[in-house]
Amino acid sequence: MSGKNSGALKNAGIVAAALSAVALLVWSWNSNMVQAPVQIGYYCLSCKKTDHISVYQANWRQYPGAMSDSVLYCVHCNKGPAHPTNDCEKCGSVFILHAYPDMRLAYDESGSPACPKCKPELGQAANAKGINLMPKALNP
Repeated sequence: MSGKNSGALKNAGIVAAALSAVALLVWSWNSNMVQAPVQIGYYCLSCKKTDHISVYQANWRQYPGAMSDSVLYCVHCNKGPAHPTNDCEKCGSVFILHAYPDMRLAYDESGSPACPKCKPELGQAANAKGINLMPKALNP
């Protein structure tokens, strides 16, 4: 009789372990598949208007000759290049992406886009070429 009980307990343990493994797999899959909503803004160099990426999604047209395929025609003026913007993780400033005058300065040591406030040589190089990477509309 004890042989039957130990066999039943062994089978119950195997079933419980298998169910636990499946539950862990489902939980892990669901928690890794949840993505935060995209919080990218766009800033037009021509009309100086800024807007959220959701406004651009319905009219996604790449601007020819831009440094990146994420530079678009502006949805407001339909002329100028609208560049994506980025928030600096260190100082919180918002700056324009893909308008860098010198690509050697465009990224920091970790490979993230460089902030012109935290990397002054980038801001100086951009200003020398007449490019304001941190317009007041983005940093009131």
